[in-house]
This record gives sequence, structure tokens and C-alpha cells, in this order.
Amino acid sequence: MQPLGFYFNKNDPKFKTTTINVSSDPFISHSFVKAPIYDLSTNKQIGYKVSDDYVQQVSNKKYIVRLNNTYYLEGKGSISWLYVFENNKPEVYYPVNVPAVSTIISGTGVYYGKKGTVSLLPKPNGLRTVNITFNA
Repeated sequence: MQPLGFYFNKNDPKFKTTTINVSSDPFISHSFVKAPIYDLSTNKQIGYKVSDDYVQQVSNKKYIVRLNNTYYLEGKGSISWLYVFENNKPEVYYPVNVPAVSTIISGTGVYYGKKGTVSLLPKPNGLRTVNITFNA
């Protein structure tokens, strides 16, 4: 299967986050994100990114962030992946200019049963470029 490339932007007016604060001490929050995803070459919307994100404080100024991401591509199916990182502030946004790389955990439609790697590069301007490669 051919690799996929697309992008989304956290500054897109259609990017929406809803956060529920579960606890203040220790800090725990649960966020739901929805954003349109766009084709890299045509800039046309091709689907949505949805995620279910947690921030959990583990010590002073140390938070573990778990992002459960799904990319839904219209007419094709979905690709899901999980990414975890440490942050010094209680927010779900990826550290900028640090590639987020993990494996596909599930797929539907044409992506059912596919294995591979998801790589996301977050830029300071809010742009997130995503590349997905599939194992042979």
C-alpha cells in the first residue's frame, strides 16, 4: 500500500477541543479533539482527525500525556495510533519540532489489518504534518 501524507493545523478555525478537568490535585484532564485533515498536494479536506487525550500529573511540573488518535479518511476508512510523552505543563499539544512516531494500532475499511508507522511533525505555527507508511 502506498504511503499516506496529510496535515492538520491546531490554529484552523475548525479545530475544536473540549476538555474536562477531572482533578486539580493531582492534575488530571480528559480532552476530545476534532480537526479536519487536508491532502498535502491539493489542500482539500480528505477527512477528520479525532482524538481522546489525557493529561495526568505524576509529580511536580511533570505530566504524562496520552493521545489516542484516529484519522478518518472519507470513503476509505480509519487509522488509529497511540502516542505518549512527558510534558512540563498540563496540556495535550505535542512538543514542537519533535517528531511523534508510533505504530498503527488499528484500521478499518481499506486499512483493516494494516500495520505500519505513523509520524507526525508539529511546527510552531500549529501545522502538523502526518506521514503514514505501511509494512509490506
